[in-house]
Parts: sequence; structure tokens; C-alpha cells
Amino acid sequence: LLSEELGLANEKIVALEDVLAEKESKIVILGGSEENLKKILSEKSAQFEESTETNSKLESALSEANDTITTLQSEVSSSAEKIKFLSEDIANVRSENARLVERANQLESSFTDSSKQLSIEVTHLQETVYTLEDSKSALSDEL
Repeated sequence: LLSEELGLANEKIVALEDVLAEKESKIVILGGSEENLKKILSEKSAQFEESTETNSKLESALSEANDTITTLQSEVSSSAEKIKFLSEDIANVRSENARLVERANQLESSFTDSSKQLSIEVTHLQETVYTLEDSKSALSDEL
């Protein structure tokens, strides 16, 4: 946008210079006085100076905009790098999470197997206790 405005300002300067040249030639052709010529020249010089100041302001604004763009590009680049690292961290966390879920499943399976084995052993011990109680009762009856 600033580049376009700068281009337009330059075009205005060229157009004003063309108009000034045309007016000067008309004055010479019409045989205008030197004072009229100086007055017109002074007016055109003021317009030219104004256009030059506007052009300078536009160039300054363009330079500031370019600095801002450079800063933003640097920030975008930095943010992209941070996103890359965060993506890697997320992938590592997901991998670790999958490993922990697998380990939890293994522990649950092991616990279930141990629980079944313990239940079998408890049942066996109960049967042994019943057998011993029956034997004790039989011995007590014999005595």
C-alpha cells in the first residue's frame, strides 16, 4: 500500500513537472512578463516541495512497515520452531502414554492370573481344613 502511494506521489511529481514545463512554454509563447513567470515558477516550486515532503513521509512509512514485516516474519519463524518442538514433545508423551497403558494391561493381566491362582490355593486349603476337621472329628469319636 505504501509502495503504491509512493508510486502515486512520484507520478504526481512528474505530472507537476510536465504541467510546469507546459505553463512555462505558454508564458513564453504568450509573451508573459518575467514577474508572472517567477510567480508561477514559485507556485510550482512550492507544489514540487510539498510533493517531495509527501514522498519522504511515504518512504519513511514504507521503511517502518518493512521493519514491522521483518519483525513479524521473525516472530512467525520463532513460533513455528516452538510448535515443532511442542509437536515432538506431544509425540513423546503419547509414546510414553502408550507404553504405560501396555504396562498397566500387563500388570492387570498378571494380577488377574495371580488372583485366580490364589483363589485355587485358598479353595485347596479350605478343602484341606475340612479334611483335617473331619479327621479330628473322627479321631475324637474313636477316643
